[in-house]
Formats: sequence, structure tokens, C-alpha cells
Amino acid sequence: MPDSVFFSSEGPFSLGEIATLPGVKLDSEADPNTIISDVKPLDLAGEGDLTFLSNPKYGQAFLETKATACVAPEKARGNHPKGLSLLISPDPYKAYAHIAAKFYPPVPGSGVIDSTAIISPSAKLGPHVSVGPYTIIEDNVEIGNNCIIGPLCHLGKNIKLGTNCRLGTSAVLSHCFLGNNVSIYNGVKIGQDGFGFAPDAVGHVKVPQLGRVIIGSNVEIGANSTIDRGAGPDTMIGDNTWIDNLVQIGHNVVIGKGCIIVAQVGIAGSSKIGDYVVFGGQAGMAGHATVGTGAKISARAGVTTDVPAGEVYAGFPARPIKQFFRQLATLNRLSKGKGSKK
Repeated sequence: MPDSVFFSSEGPFSLGEIATLPGVKLDSEADPNTIISDVKPLDLAGEGDLTFLSNPKYGQAFLETKATACVAPEKARGNHPKGLSLLISPDPYKAYAHIAAKFYPPVPGSGVIDSTAIISPSAKLGPHVSVGPYTIIEDNVEIGNNCIIGPLCHLGKNIKLGTNCRLGTSAVLSHCFLGNNVSIYNGVKIGQDGFGFAPDAVGHVKVPQLGRVIIGSNVEIGANSTIDRGAGPDTMIGDNTWIDNLVQIGHNVVIGKGCIIVAQVGIAGSSKIGDYVVFGGQAGMAGHATVGTGAKISARAGVTTDVPAGEVYAGFPARPIKQFFRQLATLNRLSKGKGSKK
């Protein structure tokens, strides 16, 4: 639940105001003048609070909630506690995200450049750009309007950021271009050398990494993730792709739009990933492989060959998930002696 020590609410709002948000419809029995002061989980919500129901496993908590209002699917109408006002949505979780963002919008930048920041005279900063303490911005960097650059960041020469970008503490960027509304969390490193070398028994020979990192708009990159610049071709991240914490993306990797890449995934160099692909946590992908549009890679899977569009792969080496579970079941039977002939 929101702690006022860390989070400042913009509320209260009436149910009528909340019902103007995307994907929300006020139930006909609900009073649009009802005031909502905060958002909280089902089991912690009380009078004046709004909550949500999106998972059937929390049905009992829904029946017992003390909240004033709840975002719920259509089928919850008539099965809700007496006195609970409903906001109907086909996707309650997504609707709740819009509502929570109304109460707790992103903290705007101050437009202040800290006196300890070191900024090259040739750098171009748009209006209302904030720069935190001890940040270094090198020659010819371009930063769009309303960007927030946190403390201890390092922006290498000639990079470009679009509008409304946010960089967390100790982010380091070089050899890259960012679109609009890109969020870079604490400790992210973008544009460093890719792991490129010619193996040699006497001494490995470094291959110069001469590409860039191109990141689209509305991208999120989680804390301590790293994205290497290309060796020749560029490393590319498509619009609306969200990358979790501790993800490693190698040189020359091309990732499409709308992808979701969960924590501790490693993607080796020159891989290609289509649009709307999902990687579960700790999955790995070998270099020069392709994952087709809409495919899903299960957690801890190891992708060593191409994955067709729309398929769900699991295991190591990764294979179609039905095949994976059939093989697992067979091994389980054999381990119990049920598959052997006497």
C-alpha cells in the first residue's frame, strides 16, 4: 500500500472523475459523487479506498473487502459485497494501472541543473531538463524537453535523448540514440563495447565495436541491465519494449516492438527477436538465432535454434512446450520404473 513517506497522492477524486479514465465504466448502481481518497489491495482497503479484482483466486478477499469501490469484471456485478461500488472493466488490472497513475503520477522534473554537474558547452539541453548531482554530460549531447537525468550519470559524447526521458542514478550511456518517453533505471549501462574478439592461443584479438545502440520510444530498461553496442550493425530495441532488471543484451541484437524481457535474461550477439515476444526470467538465447513474432520463451529455457512465430518453447535445449512436458513425463515414469519391460 502507498506509504506517504515515499509517495504523494494527487487525490481525492470522485468515482465520476475516475470513470473517465480508459477502460473504466461506472456501474449503474454506483454514485458518481462518491469520493475516493486512495488505492489499496483488496485485503488492506478500507473506507474511502479503491481496489481491484483481476484474478479469480482472490474471490474470497473480494467478498470480504472493506473498500468503498472496486474495479472488477462484468461477471462480478451482483456477486459483490453490499455497499461496494463497482467500476466495470474488461481488464481490471490495466484499468487499475490507469487509476493508480492518476493518484500517483510520475514525479515531474524540477528543471534544475545541480551546481556539481559537469556539462559540456556544446551539449544541447531542451526546456525543463533536470540534471542531478555529479552527473557528466559530454560534448554534443542532445537532451530533449522535460528529461530527468539523475545523480552520478555519465552521458558520452554525441548521444541523443528524445523528450520525457528519465535516467536513474548511475546510468551510463554512450554510442546510443534514445526515442521519447524512455525510462532508464539505476545502474543501467548502454552502448559499452560488445564482447567481440578473435580467439587466439597466444592472445585474443579485440574486434573494434563500431556500431551503436538505437532505442525506440516508450521503452523501459530495468536496474543494472546492460545493452552492448553493435560490432558493425547496430543493436536495436523497438518501441514499447520493456526490459526488466539484470538483463544482458549482446552486440548486434535486434529486438522488435512490444517485447517483454524478464529479469536475468541473457541474449547473445546477433540474435533477432520479433515483435511482442516474451522471455521468462533467467532464459538464455544463443547467438545468431531468431525468435519469431509473438513467441514465448519460458523461464530458464535455453534457446539454441530458431523459434517459429507464435510458438511457446521451454526447457534446455528449448523446444515446443508440449514436447517438453511429454518428455518430462516420460522421464518421470522411467525414473519410477514404470516404463521398463521385464
